[in-house]
Amino acid sequence: MRLRQILVGTACVAVAVTFARCGGDSAAPPTTPTPVPTPTPVPTPTPKPGIVLPSGMVCDPTPPPLLYVKFGKWRPRGTSGWILDSEPIVKNVDHYCAQVGLGDWRYCQTRPEGDPQRVACDYLMTGTAKDSGRWGPTWSVDGMPCDGKNQCLNHDDNQFKAIAKDSGLFEACVSELVPIYEGEDDEGRRCNEVWIEVP
Repeated sequence: MRLRQILVGTACVAVAVTFARCGGDSAAPPTTPTPVPTPTPVPTPTPKPGIVLPSGMVCDPTPPPLLYVKFGKWRPRGTSGWILDSEPIVKNVDHYCAQVGLGDWRYCQTRPEGDPQRVACDYLMTGTAKDSGRWGPTWSVDGMPCDGKNQCLNHDDNQFKAIAKDSGLFEACVSELVPIYEGEDDEGRRCNEVWIEVP
């Protein structure tokens, strides 16, 4: 009789355990899964716009940052004014000047005269003019645009040139997209100016 009570008691305990495991009456509350937080997306930095060359033009290797715009001037025969000419001068970073055949100097042109990539590389170092939209620097004189209404006008077919009809302080500035050299040894300039005396 005693053995029978033990067996019945054991069976009851087994049944109770089975029900508890199968989700029957249980004193423990059901567990709610913890939501996984959605990661906050990291904003993608907007790339700084650069100068895009016209289709088919190539400048490789790309010139280092601009140091300044160099001026030249000459007078057409039979006229009283000057034609101003400009070219970008770059800092010799990582022996760039030697790589393109201009020697290992402190600075140089973007390419030697006559190099097939010279025009494209000059475009990269000037961008387009604010007033004309042509490739080359934006010209001004005494703080006014070279629009022909004062002593200066843009050249007919070459934005790297301007015509000085009278004396003044002439300035050529490259696009804001052009990288400018920043170093302790030399000071890069986006704009350069020169006083021109017209007799």
